[in-house]
Amino acid sequence: MLVKSKNFPAPMLDEFKRYQQLSFQILESKAAELQAGQSEKEVARALVLEYRAAGVNSFFHLPVVLFGERTALPGDWQIGKFFPKAKTLEEGDSVILDASPIFDGHLVDTSYSFCFGENSVHREMMATLSRFRKDVCDAVNQGQKFKTIAEQVATAIRSAGYEPVHVKHPGEVLGHRAVKLAKIPFNWRIKGFDGLTLSWFLMKGELARRGLGRESPLWNEGSTSDHHPHDGLWLVEPHAGCGPVGAKWEEILVIEDGRARWLDDEPPHVRQWRQIQNDEGYRPAGIQLQA
Repeated sequence: MLVKSKNFPAPMLDEFKRYQQLSFQILESKAAELQAGQSEKEVARALVLEYRAAGVNSFFHLPVVLFGERTALPGDWQIGKFFPKAKTLEEGDSVILDASPIFDGHLVDTSYSFCFGENSVHREMMATLSRFRKDVCDAVNQGQKFKTIAEQVATAIRSAGYEPVHVKHPGEVLGHRAVKLAKIPFNWRIKGFDGLTLSWFLMKGELARRGLGRESPLWNEGSTSDHHPHDGLWLVEPHAGCGPVGAKWEEILVIEDGRARWLDDEPPHVRQWRQIQNDEGYRPAGIQLQA
């Protein structure tokens, strides 16, 4: 089997958790080093090197670095706009660092969001996004359909006065599969994506659209998500935007026998929400990477 998408044994789940934590460590460590005047391209190149040093030889998608208004995915946002630009970091900018490394075949996808300086809009947006960690998990455990859950998240973000810009992500996704890839003797890329992973996503998605399979790897508001939750690992990523400010989080949700739980109890955004609730700063702390 080239791609495993469900029925993960406990030791494999432990590996996914370890690699997710390592990916968050890399993102937060880089966030702590950011300086005014650095460009998205500079930071993205540095992230690639950090991940390579940690043993990553491929990415589902290359690291995404967004500064300022680009964090809100403004206007007609096309996939090419996710690639890093020459835009430089300024005081007060919102920041999103997002990477989907493949560690020894384990695909994880992580996002770290903060503000480079104080910005009350970003602080309130982050606090708003915190509710979906409980809401999404509860909705799965209540047996609600993926499509319904995605619609509810988008509606709640709009009700808070923001735009649900995750619908501008490829596949308009609230979430997507995390998978375990078999070892193959070579890697190839398709439009910036890992070739094996993207080919599997496209094939499964097309089968679902044709009604030949009900297991689309995408979780969105479309007809292929109009089903009760499928078991497996799901990378959930609610993303809000408002004017020049955007914020998001992303981590693995485990669904086993129709029951959902988060793979890790303490990802960085949970700590940030606690800091915001306590009226503390939530900028990244300098951390030492641990393999």
